[in-house]
Amino acid sequence: MKKGTYLEEVRNQYENYPYPARDPQDDKGVLLSSKSSSLDCINYFCFDGERDFSKPFRVLIAGGGTGDCTIYLAEQLRETPAEIVYLDMSKASMDVAKSRAKVRKLNNIKWVHDSLLNLPNSDLGKFDYITCTGVLHHLTDPKVGLDALKSVLHPEGSIFLMLYAKHGRTSIYQMQDLLKRIHANEPDIQKRIDRTRVLLSSLPEGNWFNFNSGAYSIELQSDIGVYDLLLHSQDRAYTVSELYDYVEGSDLVLNKLFNSDHPLGDMLFQPETFIRDQAMLDDIKKQSFREQAAICELMFGQLMKQCCFISFKEKTPPSFNDLALVPSISVYSSHETVYEELKSAFLGDSPKIGVNPYVSFNRSKFAAEIFKAIDGKASSQEIIDKVHSLFGSEIDIKIVENHYKSIIEILLKVSMLYLRNPKTNPYQTVPQMLSRMYEIYGEKVCRKAHRAYLSKLQRLLQTR
Repeated sequence: MKKGTYLEEVRNQYENYPYPARDPQDDKGVLLSSKSSSLDCINYFCFDGERDFSKPFRVLIAGGGTGDCTIYLAEQLRETPAEIVYLDMSKASMDVAKSRAKVRKLNNIKWVHDSLLNLPNSDLGKFDYITCTGVLHHLTDPKVGLDALKSVLHPEGSIFLMLYAKHGRTSIYQMQDLLKRIHANEPDIQKRIDRTRVLLSSLPEGNWFNFNSGAYSIELQSDIGVYDLLLHSQDRAYTVSELYDYVEGSDLVLNKLFNSDHPLGDMLFQPETFIRDQAMLDDIKKQSFREQAAICELMFGQLMKQCCFISFKEKTPPSFNDLALVPSISVYSSHETVYEELKSAFLGDSPKIGVNPYVSFNRSKFAAEIFKAIDGKASSQEIIDKVHSLFGSEIDIKIVENHYKSIIEILLKVSMLYLRNPKTNPYQTVPQMLSRMYEIYGEKVCRKAHRAYLSKLQRLLQTR
């Protein structure tokens, strides 16, 4: 790895405290997935739902850390001609990621130990898709980092970025400022972590971080998490407006603000989610989407990550009005517990269908049959025709179509469904990918690993 292209203190942090903390043996029973790294999401927002992942596809994970995104993408692209390139300046982090890949017997990953700032002079070639989460905001000059990613992006490709959000992390930055003052004369990292734990246990009840500490409970259980959250040597954050300026400053286009964490999904950036006064709402809706989103961020107040899809040119996802497209429940929502909750909501008898704790809509008599017909194979038109036939010709098919579109629109907004071209292959579900481990280690071993992971997670959540 070339020297002098990164902040040495940041590199040392991740060598001593690889982040996030991961046990490779957990991978026998758990697949850590994310919405933004699911192929259906990538295809929908970046490739018009037309990308055929059975053909060559080059992916760069810039700042791969201990491997969450790398493992998930490599698992989805297993047995395809895709090449996944992992890049990180921390060898300790890369060793953890490599061990996880070995456990899962993944051989479609190329491992590169280097700084992403060296990409312009690398021989790695161009990438169809680049994902960079939690990295650029730790650079001394984030623009240089984004320009480096841009240098290896295919002209038709896209980048997913995750940067810290300023307003939702207010309490974190107050704590960081406090700890810099307290640890001003303490160079030893471990001592700073230990002293931080002492301080956290004595925060007054009214302290803002103490009030919001439940949101950081898992991070605070490990030294790695404490250091990354509260003691990081280089950490900056962005508002929605600053995110747009940052992307456009590198002559790129921000195509999609993507709320990856909160159940509100796209609704978080829609003023009508928060504002009920019609005159005020009408006035706000006259402004650009960028300004509306900035208003919503301030209204919501808790957004902790700025996530977006960007590219060289403007891209818009396929419309649910195109009835030739195939809808499918999102890969992320195919987790057994998530899918069963969604299924129960649609097939139940409550007057409202709650797709998650924050989003619900009135039940129509067509809703259950529409949900049952979404199998990842049938097109929207085929689903509408099928549901219409079940209720008889006396019902106008346009009524069925309108109800169908309203359901699809909501599920799209909360990332529970995506659309694709019928010529492309269906996506693998999380249960299908998990079952691959059964073939390697046996179902009994994998289920035991799964229970152990859940038990460990539960202990972490209860400790705080």
